[in-house]
Amino acid sequence: MFKTLLHLLMLGWCCATAAHAVERLRVATEGAYPPFSFIDDQGQLAGFNVDIARALCRRLGKECEIIAIPQKDLLPGLAAGRYQMIVSNMSKTPEREQWAEFTDPYYRTRDIFISRAGAGIDRVTPKTVRGKTLATQADTPLAHYLHEHYANFALIRLTDTLPAAFTALAQGEVDLVLSDNLSAFAFMRSDAGQNLDIVAEQPIIDELTKAARIQVRKGDIPFRDAINHALRDLWLDGAYHRISARYFPFDIY
Repeated sequence: MFKTLLHLLMLGWCCATAAHAVERLRVATEGAYPPFSFIDDQGQLAGFNVDIARALCRRLGKECEIIAIPQKDLLPGLAAGRYQMIVSNMSKTPEREQWAEFTDPYYRTRDIFISRAGAGIDRVTPKTVRGKTLATQADTPLAHYLHEHYANFALIRLTDTLPAAFTALAQGEVDLVLSDNLSAFAFMRSDAGQNLDIVAEQPIIDELTKAARIQVRKGDIPFRDAINHALRDLWLDGAYHRISARYFPFDIY
């Protein structure tokens, strides 16, 4: 793993043009994480992350190309120089910091458990989930959290995307889903999520509260700082709040 990471970092360093020197920025996002990123009715990438990325490109004076990349491939692709920036709900962890530089937060969230309404699950403890099936998205800190805290008591099911976990819950294939609260609220407002509910008593654990950040190539401190400056500008002039209001009826920062 370390050799692979080192090779990718060297490849990105040797072959990629510095982000501040290019006229067109390539930005990666997951593409299957509504309302942050999704394919709209016209077949185009849309969502909060997409709008934030475009706003940042404008502030940086760059053209913007936004591409959809599976979650597990985002950091390796950045390290290999396939794009200059990731805007995809990623929190900072020691493992991820080996791959990339992280900006200041661009939104904050808390992870929660949701179940089907009337399922009789009013709190999440090892005792109440014994024998049940818990789901979340694979290759995420949430997946690690479920395995670490509940694998000895419950079945853990990992899905390629978070919407797939929500769908499995709505269809009765799993009993609980661990998700960030913003994505959960968005799905629960959709027709498919009408029978879902938030578990009343959530575990109070710091690791379930996180700040989402933008990633740039490891060592590209000037570009990271430029994004931080652009983020502050978006916040101060109200552009950030106008974008947020398109997707969320409450403050997400």
